[in-house]
Amino acid sequence: MSKKFLWRSALALAATTTLLPAAAIAQDAPKLQIGGTTYTKWLWGNLRDQGAMYNFTTIPGEGYGDNGQGTELELLLNARLSSQVEVKGRIHSRFSQNFWTNFGGFGGDKTANCVAGNCGEFDPRSNQYIKLRGVAVVLTPGYLVDSATIGANDFGQFDPYVIGRIRYIDRDNAHGILLQGSSFERKFTWDATRISLPKLWAGPSFSTGVFHAADAAYGLQAKWALSDALDVGGIFSYVHDSELAPTAVDNNLDDGRDLTPRFRNGVGGVKAGLRLGDKVDIRGALYHSYSNADPVLTPKEFGLNGYSPVPAGRREDQSYRVDVTLNDPLDIGLSVNLQGFSIGADYVAIMAARRESDVLLTEGHDPTFAFPGPNNRSYGVFTNNPQRIGYGGWTNEAQQVATINVDNEFTDFDEPFAETAIGWKGVTINPVWGSGALDMSGEYSFITYDTNWQAYDDADTSITQTPYPTTELDSGVGHNFRTAYQPFQDKRTHIGVLKTRYVLDVARGIDIFGKAKFIHETDKRINDERFLPYKAGSCGSPEEGCENLRNEYAPGLSTADVFGNPPTVTNDDGSVGYQWKPFDSLKDDDRLLRYYALTLGAGYQLTDDLYASLSYTKYIADLFDGNTAFQAYNLHEMASGLHDKNSVIVKAKYILAGVEFGLEGQYAFGTFDPDFGAGFSPIQADEQTASDHNVEEGSLGFRNRYGGWNSLEERDFKHMRLKAFMKAQF
Repeated sequence: MSKKFLWRSALALAATTTLLPAAAIAQDAPKLQIGGTTYTKWLWGNLRDQGAMYNFTTIPGEGYGDNGQGTELELLLNARLSSQVEVKGRIHSRFSQNFWTNFGGFGGDKTANCVAGNCGEFDPRSNQYIKLRGVAVVLTPGYLVDSATIGANDFGQFDPYVIGRIRYIDRDNAHGILLQGSSFERKFTWDATRISLPKLWAGPSFSTGVFHAADAAYGLQAKWALSDALDVGGIFSYVHDSELAPTAVDNNLDDGRDLTPRFRNGVGGVKAGLRLGDKVDIRGALYHSYSNADPVLTPKEFGLNGYSPVPAGRREDQSYRVDVTLNDPLDIGLSVNLQGFSIGADYVAIMAARRESDVLLTEGHDPTFAFPGPNNRSYGVFTNNPQRIGYGGWTNEAQQVATINVDNEFTDFDEPFAETAIGWKGVTINPVWGSGALDMSGEYSFITYDTNWQAYDDADTSITQTPYPTTELDSGVGHNFRTAYQPFQDKRTHIGVLKTRYVLDVARGIDIFGKAKFIHETDKRINDERFLPYKAGSCGSPEEGCENLRNEYAPGLSTADVFGNPPTVTNDDGSVGYQWKPFDSLKDDDRLLRYYALTLGAGYQLTDDLYASLSYTKYIADLFDGNTAFQAYNLHEMASGLHDKNSVIVKAKYILAGVEFGLEGQYAFGTFDPDFGAGFSPIQADEQTASDHNVEEGSLGFRNRYGGWNSLEERDFKHMRLKAFMKAQF
């Protein structure tokens, strides 16, 4: 063998040993992918609100509106460091008050109220800020665990009754550690997490207190597919919110500082699913919750309109749900879904889903009537309370969530609407049938309430000092979305729904759709005369006036603390009448709702890229919601009477080479003919009242106990609004 051959062989071997690792490294080198979305939104409406680029929020100072144009940018970053390590993140701007008219966010007045972009460059809500969001590292080591996600997550892997998908503007604002694993060829799976507790809302009074850095929620769930027919699972969560111990307890800093619990919340659940062949599926879940709010570090009680995402004090309760699905048992295209449910009045899961998760089968109430008054005006009996979401309400269907910590913030009128289902128990039957071009479905639900009680189920406590946050109370046409508690309730709800869709074989095919809905709801509220505010005969004729003979349901306790007797007013003819009816009958606060909604519409694929639809909905709500003696707990516009609402909606969707355009326009119009009963003397609105409450001077109404104004005139509503968007992905 020649020296020349040996020399060449040595060089080739050296080159191979040098280049092969380099090639392997290059093959496994970090790879960065950058994508993104631009989202532009146009809002137009005749309410002329311009607080922000969202139709709705209840957060003071955040703003809401139905006019404006704005753009947000989302950059999606994904880096694959190796086959075992992935890094994800987003850089995201938000609409908030970033109108096009801000012209880049310059200028502004930093001393102004930061709504409608007034603060310009001095406030992140209007200076076109960009935030780092959604950063997470995902590890897949190949041993011990299937994956470990460290950082941002929406935690939708768990259960909406316990730890739900968490959204607060963005779905992945929550941060924590999530470990996931499996065994037995993935027949057994488990998830474990530690979530840093959101200080903005995850505790009593929508806060986790002053010391929040160590507050956390812990969760563990496991699922086991025992066979193709049976699977079981369990879930547990524990929330620990602590504060620094006071110096009277720990004044020695040499050995660190002690903590004291502020709020604790544990929830456990078991679930099972059984499949009986191809025809029958049965699923069930049972949950138990425990919560304990410290009476020193958190409110010990609330008034008759208290706000908090959890009740005060120590609470325990259960919830359960059983679902049965009959998959076309008669082979005629008819399937039936059945659900039985009960969500306890004291069931507390602070990390349960707050929106975008529907925990019940029923449609629930219609979000077109979302607030107590006839025009969705929060506390509209007083001055300076605009309509927020507007007369038309939300146009999407309602979703029920297992918490009073409901979140509809930063939504537009075309988005889903969430309502609390705390205290609900009942059954739902949902048949579904299809044949050819025709699809039909229906619903019947009967709902009673675990909150059907008198004086919060404790007749030895004051109704104005309650551990339950009553949060806007329960009056008006619909179900106020975060109202679960009121002091007196004896309520029943019946819901019936029929939906149909038919594809008419004309041209490209015309979609014909319709829906009919009926709600019958009663609530006797006070149903025992011992809770009437005054003794019988306390009020005689108006000329005689009222004697304040308090009726005490327990020593020193009376509903007269809320429902005071009326003064008298002198009419134009010199006669004397009561300013409102004396509360002297159990019928004065009764509620009866007969609700009808009928929708008809059609949609058509105009071109390969453009689909449009037009629909009309008629709403009739015949409501008696207490008379002037009850007057909607003195806080809200009374809504008793006949509501005739109409809604015309046009929708369009257009796709153009990676860019999506969408539009929804609505014209809502109707009348409200009030009927507040008898037993009082109406008065005429003076100049100041007319100015404060947007009514005509000289129009009839009455002043309530707190000085608010309720009009007695028939009212006409006309509300137009439009949302259009452009979404480009790259």
